[in-house]
Amino acid sequence: MPWFDMPLERLREYRTSTQEPDGLDDWWAIRLAQARALAEPPTRTPHEPGLYDPFEVYDVEFSGAGGDRVRAWYLRRGGGGSTASPPVVVKFIGYGGGRGTPSEHILLAALGYAVLVTDSRGQGGRWTTGATGDGPESTGPENSQVMTRGILNPEHYYYTRLFTDAVRAVETAAELAGAGGAQVAGHRRPAGSPRRRSSAPG
Repeated sequence: MPWFDMPLERLREYRTSTQEPDGLDDWWAIRLAQARALAEPPTRTPHEPGLYDPFEVYDVEFSGAGGDRVRAWYLRRGGGGSTASPPVVVKFIGYGGGRGTPSEHILLAALGYAVLVTDSRGQGGRWTTGATGDGPESTGPENSQVMTRGILNPEHYYYTRLFTDAVRAVETAAELAGAGGAQVAGHRRPAGSPRRRSSAPG
């Protein structure tokens, strides 16, 4: 499956025909403000130092929707002595999957990117493993039948939490990259469920 649905030139010009509901931006601004207000600083713990040389791998936790802690891998090429921050790719895992193992995500790091591989909360029980539950009462990753959880109330809907996690992941990636002005892009993993389509970096 391709990483892009259209050539980059067409993606830059694309405008959806879907009409945005009144007040949508304000509604999301409230959700994101609530998440940021509850956020604690991300943690970054070295994972198996030396095992992935010449790459560095960190086990990351950051605050997503509702302040819930979300797990991620952060990979980057080690050493080199450069003070410039590499571009950062935030990798989102498709429905049913979790962050898996670091070795599943080495390609982009080998190409010179730093990579934040974000767990999909409450998933990882289908085609690759996860480590994040859906909320503080969850004991960990689950069977992935969570798509309609809370659907009768937008504030409690599963995808509201998941999309809030995604925004917080991008903000966390920028924070992990430091003050070097690194560019941050998003990528949704192309492997796994055949229903999933890829999104362009942006």
